[in-house]
Amino acid sequence: MAMMSAMFRSSAALVVLVLAASGTACGPETRAASDAVVADVADAGAAWPLLLRHCLSSADCDPMSNFGSGAGEASGYVGSVAWNAQTKARVTEGAADYGARVVVSLFGVRGAGGEAGRPLTISELPDNLGGQKAKRSTLSIEYRMPSDTLEPYVLQFISPFLTDVLEDEARLEIVGASGVLFAATVGGIEPPPTPVNGRYTPPKSLVFMASRNLRDGPLAPLMTALAKGETLSLKLMDGAGELMLQDALYTDGYQSAVMLGRQAVADPETTTGIADRCAKLAGEPDAFWKVANVTPGLLICDPRLPEQRR
Repeated sequence: MAMMSAMFRSSAALVVLVLAASGTACGPETRAASDAVVADVADAGAAWPLLLRHCLSSADCDPMSNFGSGAGEASGYVGSVAWNAQTKARVTEGAADYGARVVVSLFGVRGAGGEAGRPLTISELPDNLGGQKAKRSTLSIEYRMPSDTLEPYVLQFISPFLTDVLEDEARLEIVGASGVLFAATVGGIEPPPTPVNGRYTPPKSLVFMASRNLRDGPLAPLMTALAKGETLSLKLMDGAGELMLQDALYTDGYQSAVMLGRQAVADPETTTGIADRCAKLAGEPDAFWKVANVTPGLLICDPRLPEQRR
């Protein structure tokens, strides 16, 4: 019971953090779609925050949708890095067979806008769970396992929501100790307008996105910097070279995240839904999680916030 109580406190803290980012309390209309993930779960109060955190570890998951039970999936945080894994059976359902999938993500959450753009303020963020993603930059490296080895397949970059932007195209640069590691022209798209607190529509904003096929165009200097745990800087500039956004990407824990994702796709625990696999650990004391002596598929059951694990 002590563990369940601690899980509830920590899980509740996570929900409060996410909702604070969106600037509102959580009403029935804000969570209707995502509540479906625990429609058949006996202890929804414990399971829902774990599933939400699992969703937020992936750049592709929409926290406002029915993002499922987590069967065939696992995730976790190492240092400043998040990893999200899907088994081969989960990934290849109705899709090409590229093997299991592991996505390792770096988040820039201290973005400072320049003269040609600025991130939305807290009071302007979407009035829903998507506010957490709207305020951060995300750099993700997707690995696939067509054999027994994880291979880099795709790089993806997503900016925070930026306003005061006049152009729908920008120049992205990611810089490490050895210089520019990745540069690309990125396109901007306008997200659908979302009222804040049900009555205020934020100013027009754009989200800038880029992707790179790492199979045909490997980025060896960037991958080396990630493996070393270098702190990277990113810049978005408009056509005239004016700064639109700058931020830092902390990569400590990257190699461990890749290793854990690789192990998670082979872990039998990963095949079951997150609520079911975590139920067996509900009675563990807090000290248990400080050691985290569990298989990778069970790391999602750790009720502590990522910041508490460093």
